[in-house]
Amino acid sequence: MLSHWAYSQFFQLLNSILSNRGIELITVNPAYSSIIGLVKYLKMYGLASDESAALVIARRGMRLSQKIPGSLTAAFEVNSTKHVWSLWNQLNKKIKCSGMVTTRHCYYSISNWDFLVNLNTEEAKALGKNA
Repeated sequence: MLSHWAYSQFFQLLNSILSNRGIELITVNPAYSSIIGLVKYLKMYGLASDESAALVIARRGMRLSQKIPGSLTAAFEVNSTKHVWSLWNQLNKKIKCSGMVTTRHCYYSISNWDFLVNLNTEEAKALGKNA
């Protein structure tokens, strides 16, 4: 409760200072910013994981979309009627289940995402055995 109070006080103070100076404060939802930054921008720009997440948040503030790269959409079912965050959620779950990428610095060296496709075939085999 105290943390929320301090956060809201900081937000009000920041908003007040910026509005007095004619600067717009844009708030965005930071959901999936870490995984998007790791997958899309970490290796591309050689950023740290927190910097790549900040880049995602900045792009969100500019109203830019964060679509999943086409090379990764083969790893799971794509439903175009759902929000793009549902796809990022699926990807995040698959990466965690794979156990291949355990630390953030591993994202610098991932040349392809074959382990996700292999995970799909293993899941299909497991479902076939359980049926």
